[in-house]
Amino acid sequence: MDKENPDLGRFKAIGVETDKGAFKTPTLRDLQRTAPYMHDGSIETLEEVIDLYDQGGEPNPWLDQKMEPLNLTEQEKSDLLAFLMSLEGDWKPMTPPALPE
Repeated sequence: MDKENPDLGRFKAIGVETDKGAFKTPTLRDLQRTAPYMHDGSIETLEEVIDLYDQGGEPNPWLDQKMEPLNLTEQEKSDLLAFLMSLEGDWKPMTPPALPE
């Protein structure tokens, strides 16, 4: 959201002002296999994602009012990362179906 022309998320599709900066939340399953993170791939590691949310997100005009710093300890961050890494399952890349022209 700090870019000159930020991605306004769901607002572009719906046109509702409160949807600016809103994006679909993906599943947490196999999260460690889906880097880079965020809607635009701007964060390389889960540790960086945890740090971003720990500081309360990136200040911007569309940041949800419920977002606030978490003030996690290093142990809590480590525990959260371990939990996220534990959400691994049997995973095989999917071949996308052929779409009609």
